[in-house]
Amino acid sequence: MHILFMAQCYAPENVSAAILITELATDLAKRGHQVTMITGAPNYPYGRVFDGYRNRLYQSEMLEDVHVIRTWSYISPSKKFWSRLLHYGTYSATAFYGALAAGRPDVIVSYSPPLPLGFSAWLLSRIWRVPWVLQIEDLYPDAAIAAGVMRNKKVIGFFLWMERFLYQRSHLISVISDSFRQSVLTKGVPASKMHVIPSWADPDQVRPLPRDNAFRHRHGLDGKYVVMYAGNIGLTSCLEDILLTAEILRERTEIQFVIVGEGVKKTALEAEIRTRQLPNIALLPYQPREFFPEMLAAADILLVTLNDGAALSSVPSKIFNGMASARPILAVAPLGSELANIVKEARCGWRIPPGSPMELAITITHSIGQEPKLIQMGQNGRVHLEKYFSRNACVDAYEKMLVGLCNRSRWNSVDMRKAL
Repeated sequence: MHILFMAQCYAPENVSAAILITELATDLAKRGHQVTMITGAPNYPYGRVFDGYRNRLYQSEMLEDVHVIRTWSYISPSKKFWSRLLHYGTYSATAFYGALAAGRPDVIVSYSPPLPLGFSAWLLSRIWRVPWVLQIEDLYPDAAIAAGVMRNKKVIGFFLWMERFLYQRSHLISVISDSFRQSVLTKGVPASKMHVIPSWADPDQVRPLPRDNAFRHRHGLDGKYVVMYAGNIGLTSCLEDILLTAEILRERTEIQFVIVGEGVKKTALEAEIRTRQLPNIALLPYQPREFFPEMLAAADILLVTLNDGAALSSVPSKIFNGMASARPILAVAPLGSELANIVKEARCGWRIPPGSPMELAITITHSIGQEPKLIQMGQNGRVHLEKYFSRNACVDAYEKMLVGLCNRSRWNSVDMRKAL
């Protein structure tokens, strides 16, 4: 089976979305499928093309048996809305000719965001008369509206129309959680069209390691009680609560907050830390992937955060790596969110609603000295991940979905004309 993926981020970009897409593509290639990836020049999170690459109209390479085709897009370090929209739009357009150069596949999978990429996938599906799966990683435009990024009524109206258009014309829609599924169903999508395949972590790569390690030594964390956030510093990350909590715990010098990552709110976060003079917050850039398991192991508690507006439109995949590392999870998230529900079901940590820094501070201080409880929470999370959110199980589900779609009799040439 020839699978054509279309996704904005792909290896060697060291972010969760790119890592998951890379793992899926390479695993399917190892299982004997022909896999082609249409993507852009690697540039995230800094908005600069990586060394060894150029932002060309077309470039091709083989990475772990995956044929990777990279096309041109507008790339800028600016985090402003229109710069990002131009980046998404240009990649979505040029991905069309990149895919044409790859030749006719058996199935197309396009990732959202960016939502406009679905137009290219839909058109290719019509041209080649092959099925198309729309893979939803974040619910757009809902997430952008909730975060306040998208405010113009005409722009919102256009993206809502685009969403309806693509949902109606995709042959299958794959989402990462039950809450996403419920949200998409309210938009008139039939249940028969929906598949739920969650994000995952690889328990063989991210595994429990000693807490006292080289990462702690390098960053002056020896003897500290480390509360760590590792991931995108974006509009849904709710890190304001962490600042307020750090301020409350200023005198507890044994507690050290560590925030590792990049994103549109990092500059503002740095400025706020300086203004509040918070020496108990260390802000670090993304770490090389090879140091990732050691970095997570250096934490006593791992923070995963989500604000109220994003409760139904986003599920931070960082929770799964935290569970794989067997560290307790402190979820700052609405209590009815998918994130909070995972922590509750796995019994792997605590759930604190956003806007409750005092409760957060009390939870952290009460956890100190509770080593048996922390170990049990970490083990609970690891067991739950291996059962429900492991890499192998999720790739199995993805392969089954794609093979089943390609084998359906309705995708013969006559029925395809009706469907399109």
